[in-house]
Amino acid sequence: MGYKTILVASDGSTLAKRAVEHASEIAKLTGGQLSVVTVSNPPPTFSAAEIGWSVPGNVYEQIAAADKATAEQIFAQAKSASAVALASTLHIRNDSPAAGIMEAAQTLGADLIVMGSHGHSGLNKLLLGSQATKVLALATCPVLIVK
Repeated sequence: MGYKTILVASDGSTLAKRAVEHASEIAKLTGGQLSVVTVSNPPPTFSAAEIGWSVPGNVYEQIAAADKATAEQIFAQAKSASAVALASTLHIRNDSPAAGIMEAAQTLGADLIVMGSHGHSGLNKLLLGSQATKVLALATCPVLIVK
């Protein structure tokens, strides 16, 4: 079985770079296309009554611009770490990482998802959650976890 559409999730971390390297090697061996997704969390919401002052009107525009710049850096890093040309890059905004990865997988028709996991366990996993665990639970295609 060959993987034709491979989606790799990246947050720009060293672990994500390793996931890109693994995914690109699989793409190279199978002749599949490699796409990279990064997900920006929703910006915080503020209520003037809660904080006692109002938030400048352009703060959300500044957050969006910063998210876009970060995504471009992640895509540049992925491009340089990949052994194959990237078929596409997707920046999913205002979502949780797992939900954004699943959205991208559905949009692309991915038949393999590759992502890193720090392997938190116990209390850390309970407090931090595990995006990899959530993707594993939701995915309809194989998922490769790089540790």
